Amino acid sequence: MSFLLIPLKLSLSFKKQGSEIYGQFSLKFLGIRIFSRNIPEDEKDKAKKEDDKEEKTDEEDKFNLKRILKILNLVKESWPHIYRLITACYRSVSLEKFSLKLTLGMESPADTALFTGYIWSFTYPLNAITRIDAVITPDFDRRVLDGDLEVDVSLKLIWIVVEVLRAFTKKPVRELIGEMRR
Repeated sequence: MSFLLIPLKLSLSFKKQGSEIYGQFSLKFLGIRIFSRNIPEDEKDKAKKEDDKEEKTDEEDKFNLKRILKILNLVKESWPHIYRLITACYRSVSLEKFSLKLTLGMESPADTALFTGYIWSFTYPLNAITRIDAVITPDFDRRVLDGDLEVDVSLKLIWIVVEVLRAFTKKPVRELIGEMRR
């Protein structure tokens, strides 16, 4: 049970240059990489997902109003338990690193300056709450949106697991999960 006190690390990095987007997502526990995915996906992974989509039948894709209303009613009954779970998730997440390097250019220099100013006005107050490194460089000569984004998040699992177990002991939540899996 003590392993739940050790945070789980999520890392996401993106790089956009021209029309190309590259990135990587990784999940680490105790410094050991559990899961890693390159963005864009490999061709093998795309082909496998397309095969899974083809296996669906037309019956699964039909719109069923009674089922949707039942799910919404179950969500309403389960809301206090779901809210506690969402709150636990929010409290368990801590942003360790947020780094943004962006080159922004729009059709007119006035639009570029205005939009860059809006971004700056949001990033500096956020920097008082958590450490955010944001460098937005306006490009007044051409239309461009290039940049790098790096995000590291730490997730403490103990409170999430406690709330999941607590919620799962409630009948409306179990019925909601059962109906969603159908």
